[in-house]
Amino acid sequence: MAEKNKVQKMVSWYKNKKELYNELAQKVESVIKNILVDREIVFHSIESRVKSTESLKRKASRNKYEDPIKEITDLAGIRIITLFEKDVYQISDIIKKTFEIDYKNSEDKSDLLAADKMGYKSVHYVATFKETLLKKDEYSKFKGLKFEIQIRSILQHAWAEIEHDRNYKLKGNLPKHLQRRFYVLAGMLEMADREFNLLAEEVDEYKDNISNHIDQ
Repeated sequence: MAEKNKVQKMVSWYKNKKELYNELAQKVESVIKNILVDREIVFHSIESRVKSTESLKRKASRNKYEDPIKEITDLAGIRIITLFEKDVYQISDIIKKTFEIDYKNSEDKSDLLAADKMGYKSVHYVATFKETLLKKDEYSKFKGLKFEIQIRSILQHAWAEIEHDRNYKLKGNLPKHLQRRFYVLAGMLEMADREFNLLAEEVDEYKDNISNHIDQ
Protein backbone atom coordinates (compact mmCIF):
# COMPACT_ATOMS: atom_id res chain seq x y z
CA MET A 1 0.00 0.00 0.00
CA ALA A 2 2.85 2.38 0.84
CA GLU A 3 4.37 1.79 -2.61
CA LYS A 4 1.04 2.48 -4.31
CA ASN A 5 0.57 5.71 -2.34
CA LYS A 6 4.09 6.80 -3.30
CA VAL A 7 3.32 6.36 -7.00
CA GLN A 8 -0.06 8.08 -6.72
CA LYS A 9 1.54 11.04 -4.97
CA MET A 10 4.15 11.33 -7.73
CA VAL A 11 1.55 11.15 -10.52
CA SER A 12 -0.69 13.70 -8.82
CA TRP A 13 2.26 16.08 -8.34
CA TYR A 14 3.36 15.63 -11.96
CA LYS A 15 -0.08 16.38 -13.40
CA ASN A 16 0.13 19.82 -11.78
CA LYS A 17 3.69 20.37 -13.04
CA LYS A 18 3.55 18.79 -16.49
CA GLU A 19 2.89 22.03 -18.40
CA LEU A 20 5.82 23.69 -16.61
CA TYR A 21 8.09 20.81 -17.59
CA ASN A 22 6.83 21.10 -21.16
CA GLU A 23 7.86 24.78 -21.16
CA LEU A 24 11.21 23.80 -19.65
CA ALA A 25 11.89 21.22 -22.37
CA GLN A 26 11.07 23.70 -25.12
CA LYS A 27 13.22 26.39 -23.53
CA VAL A 28 16.24 24.09 -23.20
CA GLU A 29 15.80 22.95 -26.81
CA SER A 30 15.72 26.58 -27.95
CA VAL A 31 18.84 27.52 -25.95
CA ILE A 32 20.84 24.59 -27.34
CA LYS A 33 19.68 25.12 -30.91
CA ASN A 34 20.57 28.83 -30.84
CA ILE A 35 24.06 28.13 -29.50
CA LEU A 36 24.80 25.45 -32.11
CA VAL A 37 23.49 27.61 -34.95
CA ASP A 38 25.49 30.63 -33.73
CA ARG A 39 28.65 28.52 -33.64
CA GLU A 40 27.85 26.99 -37.03
CA ILE A 41 27.89 23.46 -35.62
CA VAL A 42 26.02 21.11 -37.92
CA PHE A 43 23.62 18.63 -36.32
CA HIS A 44 20.96 16.25 -37.61
CA SER A 45 18.13 17.10 -35.20
CA ILE A 46 17.19 18.38 -31.74
CA GLU A 47 13.97 17.21 -30.12
CA SER A 48 12.38 17.88 -26.75
CA ARG A 49 9.70 15.92 -24.89
CA VAL A 50 8.08 15.50 -21.51
CA LYS A 51 7.52 12.11 -19.93
CA SER A 52 4.03 10.71 -20.33
CA THR A 53 2.01 10.02 -17.20
CA GLU A 54 1.89 6.28 -18.00
CA SER A 55 5.65 6.10 -18.48
CA LEU A 56 6.17 7.98 -15.21
CA LYS A 57 3.82 5.59 -13.40
CA ARG A 58 5.87 2.59 -14.54
CA LYS A 59 9.15 4.24 -13.61
CA ALA A 60 7.97 5.46 -10.20
CA SER A 61 6.81 1.92 -9.38
CA ARG A 62 10.35 0.58 -9.46
CA ASN A 63 11.72 -0.36 -6.07
CA LYS A 64 14.87 1.72 -6.51
CA TYR A 65 12.97 4.98 -5.92
CA GLU A 66 12.27 5.90 -2.31
CA ASP A 67 11.19 9.44 -3.23
CA PRO A 68 10.33 9.57 -6.96
CA ILE A 69 9.60 13.31 -6.91
CA LYS A 70 13.21 14.04 -5.93
CA GLU A 71 14.91 11.12 -7.66
CA ILE A 72 13.37 10.98 -11.14
CA THR A 73 15.28 13.48 -13.26
CA ASP A 74 14.08 12.92 -16.83
CA LEU A 75 10.60 14.43 -16.73
CA ALA A 76 11.84 16.85 -19.38
CA GLY A 77 14.21 15.46 -21.98
CA ILE A 78 16.16 16.81 -24.94
CA ARG A 79 17.76 14.57 -27.55
CA ILE A 80 20.49 15.84 -29.86
CA ILE A 81 21.30 13.68 -32.89
CA THR A 82 24.62 14.45 -34.59
CA LEU A 83 25.81 13.44 -38.04
CA PHE A 84 29.13 12.10 -36.76
CA GLU A 85 30.31 10.55 -33.51
CA LYS A 86 33.06 13.17 -33.15
CA ASP A 87 30.36 15.86 -32.94
CA VAL A 88 28.92 14.16 -29.84
CA TYR A 89 31.98 15.19 -27.84
CA GLN A 90 32.16 18.69 -29.28
CA ILE A 91 28.54 19.33 -28.35
CA SER A 92 29.07 17.68 -24.95
CA ASP A 93 31.70 20.30 -24.14
CA ILE A 94 29.22 23.05 -25.02
CA ILE A 95 26.49 21.48 -22.88
CA LYS A 96 28.84 21.29 -19.87
CA LYS A 97 29.67 24.99 -20.21
CA THR A 98 26.07 26.09 -20.77
CA PHE A 99 24.25 24.22 -17.99
CA GLU A 100 24.84 23.10 -14.41
CA ILE A 101 25.57 19.39 -14.72
CA ASP A 102 24.66 16.81 -12.09
CA TYR A 103 27.65 14.55 -12.76
CA LYS A 104 26.59 12.02 -10.15
CA ASN A 105 23.52 11.12 -12.23
CA SER A 106 25.03 11.74 -15.68
CA GLU A 107 26.87 9.15 -17.73
CA ASP A 108 28.64 8.31 -20.94
CA LYS A 109 27.21 4.95 -21.98
CA SER A 110 30.32 4.10 -24.00
CA ASP A 111 32.38 4.28 -20.78
CA LEU A 112 30.16 1.57 -19.30
CA LEU A 113 30.90 -0.95 -22.06
CA ALA A 114 33.75 -3.40 -21.54
CA ALA A 115 36.44 -3.40 -24.24
CA ASP A 116 35.10 -6.65 -25.70
CA LYS A 117 31.44 -5.59 -25.64
CA MET A 118 29.23 -3.83 -28.17
CA GLY A 119 25.97 -2.14 -27.41
CA TYR A 120 24.08 1.07 -26.77
CA LYS A 121 26.30 4.17 -26.82
CA SER A 122 25.20 7.66 -25.98
CA VAL A 123 25.95 10.54 -23.61
CA HIS A 124 23.38 11.46 -20.96
CA TYR A 125 23.52 14.61 -18.84
CA VAL A 126 21.19 15.49 -15.98
CA ALA A 127 21.25 19.27 -15.74
CA THR A 128 19.66 22.48 -14.49
CA PHE A 129 19.90 26.09 -15.65
CA LYS A 130 22.82 28.05 -14.25
CA GLU A 131 22.19 30.80 -11.71
CA THR A 132 23.13 33.47 -14.28
CA LEU A 133 20.11 32.48 -16.37
CA LEU A 134 17.79 31.87 -13.44
CA LYS A 135 18.17 35.54 -12.47
CA LYS A 136 16.31 36.46 -15.65
CA ASP A 137 12.51 36.62 -15.42
CA GLU A 138 11.87 34.18 -18.27
CA TYR A 139 14.01 31.50 -16.59
CA SER A 140 13.29 32.06 -12.87
CA LYS A 141 10.27 29.71 -12.86
CA PHE A 142 12.57 26.81 -13.81
CA LYS A 143 14.70 27.07 -10.67
CA GLY A 144 15.39 23.63 -9.20
CA LEU A 145 13.89 21.76 -12.17
CA LYS A 146 16.14 19.09 -13.67
CA PHE A 147 16.16 17.87 -17.25
CA GLU A 148 18.01 15.22 -19.22
CA ILE A 149 20.09 15.91 -22.32
CA GLN A 150 20.94 12.94 -24.51
CA ILE A 151 23.53 13.18 -27.29
CA ARG A 152 24.21 10.46 -29.84
CA SER A 153 25.22 10.08 -33.47
CA ILE A 154 22.64 9.20 -36.09
CA LEU A 155 24.03 5.66 -36.39
CA GLN A 156 24.00 5.16 -32.60
CA HIS A 157 20.42 6.43 -32.61
CA ALA A 158 19.35 4.03 -35.36
CA TRP A 159 20.77 1.03 -33.53
CA ALA A 160 19.34 2.04 -30.14
CA GLU A 161 15.86 2.64 -31.53
CA ILE A 162 15.71 -0.71 -33.34
CA GLU A 163 17.15 -2.65 -30.40
CA HIS A 164 14.79 -0.94 -27.94
CA ASP A 165 11.77 -1.63 -30.14
CA ARG A 166 12.58 -5.36 -30.46
CA ASN A 167 13.39 -5.74 -26.76
CA TYR A 168 10.30 -3.77 -25.71
CA LYS A 169 8.01 -6.07 -27.69
CA LEU A 170 9.49 -9.09 -25.91
CA LYS A 171 9.65 -7.31 -22.53
CA GLY A 172 13.45 -7.51 -22.48
CA ASN A 173 13.50 -11.29 -23.02
CA LEU A 174 15.14 -11.31 -26.44
CA PRO A 175 16.78 -14.72 -27.09
CA LYS A 176 20.57 -14.72 -26.82
CA HIS A 177 21.18 -15.63 -30.47
CA LEU A 178 19.12 -12.60 -31.54
CA GLN A 179 20.79 -10.36 -28.95
CA ARG A 180 24.14 -11.39 -30.33
CA ARG A 181 23.12 -10.32 -33.83
CA PHE A 182 22.11 -6.92 -32.48
CA TYR A 183 25.51 -6.56 -30.80
CA VAL A 184 27.36 -7.61 -33.96
CA LEU A 185 25.39 -4.96 -35.83
CA ALA A 186 26.31 -2.42 -33.14
CA GLY A 187 29.99 -3.21 -33.78
CA MET A 188 29.53 -2.68 -37.51
CA LEU A 189 27.81 0.65 -36.90
CA GLU A 190 30.61 1.70 -34.54
CA MET A 191 33.14 1.00 -37.29
CA ALA A 192 30.98 2.91 -39.77
CA ASP A 193 30.79 5.86 -37.35
CA ARG A 194 34.59 5.97 -37.15
CA GLU A 195 34.93 5.77 -40.93
CA PHE A 196 32.45 8.62 -41.36
CA ASN A 197 34.49 10.65 -38.85
CA LEU A 198 37.68 10.11 -40.85
CA LEU A 199 35.91 10.80 -44.13
CA ALA A 200 34.43 14.06 -42.80
CA GLU A 201 37.86 15.19 -41.57
CA GLU A 202 39.48 14.38 -44.93
CA VAL A 203 36.74 16.23 -46.83
CA ASP A 204 37.25 19.29 -44.59
CA GLU A 205 41.02 19.08 -45.10
CA TYR A 206 40.57 18.83 -48.89
CA LYS A 207 38.19 21.81 -48.86
CA ASP A 208 40.74 23.89 -46.90
CA ASN A 209 43.51 22.93 -49.30
CA ILE A 210 41.40 23.94 -52.30
CA SER A 211 40.57 27.27 -50.65
CA ASN A 212 44.22 27.97 -49.87
CA HIS A 213 45.19 27.10 -53.42
CA ILE A 214 42.60 29.50 -54.85
CA ASP A 215 43.70 32.30 -52.49
CA GLN A 216 47.35 32.02 -53.57
